[in-house]
Amino acid sequence: MPRTRCPATLRPVEPLHAIAFVAFGLAGGVMGGLLGVGGSVIIIPLATIILAPDKQQLQGAAMISNIAVAVSAYHRYAKAGRIEWTYAGRIWPSAIACVLAGVTASLFVDAALFRVLFAVFLLLIAVREFRLLAHPGDHTDDDARELTTARGAGVGAVMGFLSGLLGIGGGVAGIPLMRAWAHLPMKRAVVTSVCVMMPLTMVGATLKAVTLARTPVEGGGNALVPTIMIAACLLPTAMIGSWLGASLNVRITGRAVRWVLATFLPVSAVWMAWPIVAQWIANAQR
Repeated sequence: MPRTRCPATLRPVEPLHAIAFVAFGLAGGVMGGLLGVGGSVIIIPLATIILAPDKQQLQGAAMISNIAVAVSAYHRYAKAGRIEWTYAGRIWPSAIACVLAGVTASLFVDAALFRVLFAVFLLLIAVREFRLLAHPGDHTDDDARELTTARGAGVGAVMGFLSGLLGIGGGVAGIPLMRAWAHLPMKRAVVTSVCVMMPLTMVGATLKAVTLARTPVEGGGNALVPTIMIAACLLPTAMIGSWLGASLNVRITGRAVRWVLATFLPVSAVWMAWPIVAQWIANAQR
């Protein structure tokens, strides 16, 4: 694996940046726990737009925070008696296998196009959810099809690869796919996603940490150290937020969770794609 040099210098996180990361961790945790999507899908776009940190370090820190989100949400759903591994057991093997490919790809390819394409996918899924919410007779939560082993492997492959490539928790891809391919009830899809993310986030974050430990930074040391500094700001509030989000999920209806998801997806899509699209527009105008 090539040893690339990271442009960021080795220094502590600035106080104002640390406060911002604390806030990002809380926002990501709440949404991650509520929807089972992982916190980084909120953390990465916000930090990219507002702080513009090193991309690889931010992804590494966000992937570490995803562990806190997954663990906290898992324990909250377990306390409520919601945890079951029936479908998750068909998803996580391929997710674990493909996260390695995603992390490796993130070191060699420009993920900008993948982010834009993924944003388009999220927009399409949002349109579908809004349509189903507006016309509930077309699909109900009792219309769940069996998530076969083949479909589970497909969901896991997409979750794992995108998690490693983009530094996201994987649930933001997995939840829509479980809804579209197997018509899983919303709350069951959320819990299934949380179960899958337990091993997925741990493996993905470990693989990313290994690659960052091999990446030098200017001034000495390696990129893992500043990554851990950022993660230290994210972790406490990400864990608290995830518990709060999962608690909210337990208390509200599945239809309400679907409304939150349908609203969240286009916002997340814009957050993920806009910095890249804006850069493309700026380059085209030069």
